[in-house]
Amino acid sequence: MHTLKRWILGRPLKTRENQHVKIGVLRGMAIMTPDALSSVAYATDQMEMILAILIGAASAKAYISNVLGYSLLGTLLIIGLAFLLFFAYRNIIQYYPMGGGAYSIGMNSLGKIWGLSAAATLIVGYTLTVAVSIAAGVDAVGPVLPFVGHHKLLFNVLLTLAIMIVNLRGTGESANVFVPFTYLFVASIVLIGITAIVKGLMDPASIHVPSAAGMQAVQGMSLFLFLKMFANGCSALTGVEAVSNSVPVFKEPSAKRAQYTLLVLVCTLSVLFLVVSGVALVHGLTYNPEVPLINQEAMQLFGTHGVGYALTVVVSLATMCILIIAANTAFTGCPALWSTMARDGYMPRWMLQKGDRLVYSNGIVFLTVISLLLTIAFDAKVNRLIPLYSVSVFYTFSISQMGMFVRIIRERRKNWPVKSLFTLFGVLMTMAACLTFLITRFFDGAWLVLVCIPLMVVMFVKVHQHYEEVRAQLKYDFSEPLCTEEPGITIVPIASVNKASVNALRYAASNFKNVIAVTVVTSDSEAEMRRMTDKIEQDWARLQTDIRLIVIHSQYRAVAKRLQRFVQYELNRYRPENITIVIPQFITHKWWHKLLHNKTGGLLMAWLVLNQSVKVVAVPYRLSK
Repeated sequence: MHTLKRWILGRPLKTRENQHVKIGVLRGMAIMTPDALSSVAYATDQMEMILAILIGAASAKAYISNVLGYSLLGTLLIIGLAFLLFFAYRNIIQYYPMGGGAYSIGMNSLGKIWGLSAAATLIVGYTLTVAVSIAAGVDAVGPVLPFVGHHKLLFNVLLTLAIMIVNLRGTGESANVFVPFTYLFVASIVLIGITAIVKGLMDPASIHVPSAAGMQAVQGMSLFLFLKMFANGCSALTGVEAVSNSVPVFKEPSAKRAQYTLLVLVCTLSVLFLVVSGVALVHGLTYNPEVPLINQEAMQLFGTHGVGYALTVVVSLATMCILIIAANTAFTGCPALWSTMARDGYMPRWMLQKGDRLVYSNGIVFLTVISLLLTIAFDAKVNRLIPLYSVSVFYTFSISQMGMFVRIIRERRKNWPVKSLFTLFGVLMTMAACLTFLITRFFDGAWLVLVCIPLMVVMFVKVHQHYEEVRAQLKYDFSEPLCTEEPGITIVPIASVNKASVNALRYAASNFKNVIAVTVVTSDSEAEMRRMTDKIEQDWARLQTDIRLIVIHSQYRAVAKRLQRFVQYELNRYRPENITIVIPQFITHKWWHKLLHNKTGGLLMAWLVLNQSVKVVAVPYRLSK
């Protein structure tokens, strides 16, 4: 197993090699931004899915373009919101360079409950990022590779495990793996945009642009429907917060590099989103649950034969890859968030530990397990996962901007009125998206967020209370002198006089005072028990030791329980800290030999450790055959 682990994950890294696994802006774009960049692959689809009810059976290109004009308007609003989020998270990175994002600012600016609820929604969002991204990636390549489309769930599971293994190999290596795919996707969308511009200039008649009058004439368009479309489109912003959660993974100066990465991300995201929505608009491409818009655009612009088809396949594969590696953002951000919470005492301490490759291995494996459970439970359906995903993400956005708003008002630095107004506008926009998703998709699964978040907050509080109670109970009172003269007793339970039990007795006699040996005799008859008693007493006499032997008869043939009763009796005479139980154990040569022996020693040890405060020492004796 050790050799297999080394072959899969690579050699262990020393602590001083930590700087070598940190990343710069180029590789930061590869592992921090795929979640946000990939969301443009389905954000316009999600908006057009709402507008599809207005298009209905209409075939007039002009009418369709007027309806799709609302998706372009939504796109422009979302791009504006993206820059508002940039300014908010840029400040968060500056104020909280140790990471934590919305959790850190919530804890420090709004209070514990706000911070913990932000952490809960971040965790839900990250977990769903893995499930949604990989499911959307498999959906993207399904039309091009039918075999994948027919076995979606299987490929979702396999790809999730593959991403986990890559991340377990370390941040640097995962960045090297994902760099080509990230920039291939960006290049593919840019190529679509350039091709659309060239074809538009060559054939202006094929372009359909909406008019203000035509958009006003669209029947059935309402403010609520527009907000619903806007909320769906805001899924393009998911993943923007990941950079602020993982600032420490960047090379020094980490905060500056993280801020620059965030700026490049928002600019790139805005261009790509505008290209996808714009091309769909001018060509009148509408929502198709079987063929994503990016695939439709590639087929429309490149064709379905020869070199054009090859380019379409490349776009489809690039989209699949970026959607799949978007999960990598969660594998980087979520374990880092858990480690920050563990440092504050709100998550298990083992979340703080880095593995052989200087990544939070425990967090990565734990995230994989949860994501796979979600993928299987929701049958890898993106539409069923999106409601939970978006409500969580936009609640996090709202908390982060509220925290920054409170901090700006409190500190009142230069230009604080303008900054506070922009931040307040961002709060209102993200809250509008969050509430719209919650209301419109409540029965589609969004209600789970209202159940999960409070439960998770309660769990975090309970974990913190436990650590506080442990700290209080373990704190030593230095006014109490350390006394080593109190009488105590050492008990050695033995089954018979053999090498393992004598080995334990020798250890006990060499290290402790007042040692006694205890054995429990069981049998189906009184005569047999007397014979067994005589046998062990004779063997004991041959040992020529001054250690006292106590023989106990068990009428109910329960050795472990009888030993437990004996220990309980001694607890009435001695303080628990003055009782030591030395348990002899023989270790079999082969693993299957263990199945052939009873587990009396193990049961006694488990009972003592879990239920009593006595000291327990296991003395092993290893068999050679």
